[in-house]
Amino acid sequence: MIKSACERYHDRVASIYDEMYRSPYWDFYQELTWHNLKKYLPRLSGKRVLDLGGGTGYWALRLAKSGYEVALVDISQQMIEAARRKAEQAGLSNRITFLKSDISDSAHDGIGLPSFPPAHFDLAIAQGDSLSCCANPPRAVKEVARVLKKDGLFIASVDNKFGGLRVFIEQNKIEELEKLVRTGQTHWFTKEKTEQFPLTYFTPDELRKLFIAHGFEVISLIGKPVLPLRPDSRLLENKETFKQLFQLELQLQSEECLLGSAPHLEIAVRKKQ
Repeated sequence: MIKSACERYHDRVASIYDEMYRSPYWDFYQELTWHNLKKYLPRLSGKRVLDLGGGTGYWALRLAKSGYEVALVDISQQMIEAARRKAEQAGLSNRITFLKSDISDSAHDGIGLPSFPPAHFDLAIAQGDSLSCCANPPRAVKEVARVLKKDGLFIASVDNKFGGLRVFIEQNKIEELEKLVRTGQTHWFTKEKTEQFPLTYFTPDELRKLFIAHGFEVISLIGKPVLPLRPDSRLLENKETFKQLFQLELQLQSEECLLGSAPHLEIAVRKKQ
């Protein structure tokens, strides 16, 4: 089977992926994510969690350590193998299962998420902007709705359309900026053309409508982060400054007028039916 651009890219970077996101900024980002997740984690007693685009297992391991049964789905076999090795080293293999799939594979394809029965999971997460990276975001949301139990929760992070505008301005890529504004579509920023997989950016309103259209109730929508921090920010190297900015972020992240400043949006929704 021919690999997609998304699969090729993630296979290539799997061995260095964790290192790529090892910095005070990404520590800040992940701590925000965990703070939000903890508010919605279902009580234990055998609860099942679906980790979409789970990559090298950062969230799957953290949730498994907390006592959940986790199914990690990712398009890259190399990412899955990295996650599997970490699960074995941590003694968590019995709590995590692995499935190679594009998260938007549907029952029509006969593969992927249809491996799971309807109403199987209590919670689904999609961190790392896997909805933005997948081949068909609406179909992915539809599949998640199918495999979630009634009142099940879905927490997903996506690329923010407004936050992405500055990238093209800074790089003087006006034609790509026009395309992003017109369609919400661009591609992954890698020089290797065979790895330039499509990316979907969302506005807050588009994101809400996507989930409402598939039978979800929106619980919250935050920017992540709304403070103008850069991945190379040295401010966060100071522990006290880190704590101060974290508390400020928590105060501001739900402010509607500030959502556009964030590079990412994170939505929490509940399946109504």
